[in-house]
Amino acid sequence: MTVRRLVVVPRWSGTPGSDWYPWIVDEIANMRPRPFDPAVVAAMPEPDRPTIQAWVARVREVLGDDPDELARTVVVGHSVGCQAVLRALAGLTAGRHVDRVVCVAGWFTVDAPWSELIPWIETPFDTARCRAAAGRGVTVLLSDDDPHTADWRANGEAWRGRLGASVVDVSGAQHFNGPRYPSVLQTLLETSSPDQGAPT
Repeated sequence: MTVRRLVVVPRWSGTPGSDWYPWIVDEIANMRPRPFDPAVVAAMPEPDRPTIQAWVARVREVLGDDPDELARTVVVGHSVGCQAVLRALAGLTAGRHVDRVVCVAGWFTVDAPWSELIPWIETPFDTARCRAAAGRGVTVLLSDDDPHTADWRANGEAWRGRLGASVVDVSGAQHFNGPRYPSVLQTLLETSSPDQGAPT
């Protein structure tokens, strides 16, 4: 069985040492057999001022361009990290794809965007190419009390409509900024198991 690679792309102001990222890396490292090897959290440029150009370039750098390595890679994005992941996948060479994408607290718009966030909302990307490059598909986890997207049901419908995503509703997780979320790990393990479909 192919051991998959896990790449986590943080949220706005997130670092490899923040939020639930260290916890999920440690949980995976303690599993036998390991479901992912390696499991890494990307250090993003200027995390307090993420730009599309810099963050997409960084995701592409971390993913690399080797088709075999890409095909065994599961990518997890968190909040604006989801946007960076989707845009990076949309720019992959035709025929290349990752294994699967999991987005945590993903969005296409937010209730009260600040000025630096507006380019992420208003700049389009190739959703058809993104869907093809997402391999076995996109799963998004959304909380029913996310302070940035009060209408979480409409947010879920947007993910289904634009990317054919599977939506996992989580109660009381807000924007998933805490130190541990078993729902994220469970979803990651379930959606990344070998019997969960094949690339199309």
